[in-house]
Amino acid sequence: MSHIRFAAEAMRFRISTVRHPLVGEESLDLDALARAAVCAGDPEVDSALRRIGTAWIQAGFDAEAMFQPWAEERIESFFADRPDLVDALDDIWRVATRPMIAA
Repeated sequence: MSHIRFAAEAMRFRISTVRHPLVGEESLDLDALARAAVCAGDPEVDSALRRIGTAWIQAGFDAEAMFQPWAEERIESFFADRPDLVDALDDIWRVATRPMIAA
């Protein structure tokens, strides 16, 4: 299991929820952003991944599915029903993009 792969899929899912023509994963290196988030050693990312992973397992999703594209319709309702987990997705993005914002 890779925290970087997990973070990349979380980020990919979150960007898909924005649904704006100017925002898309095509112009982003999500693997590099996920690596930046995880390697930052920020407790916010660790907490976000732990909260999402725990809720994921409790919801009955397959643990290995965390590391593959999150395409199930059930996943959308999973996050829609848990706004705290949407905040966790945003926490990962915030840390991943911190160096870009500072530059």
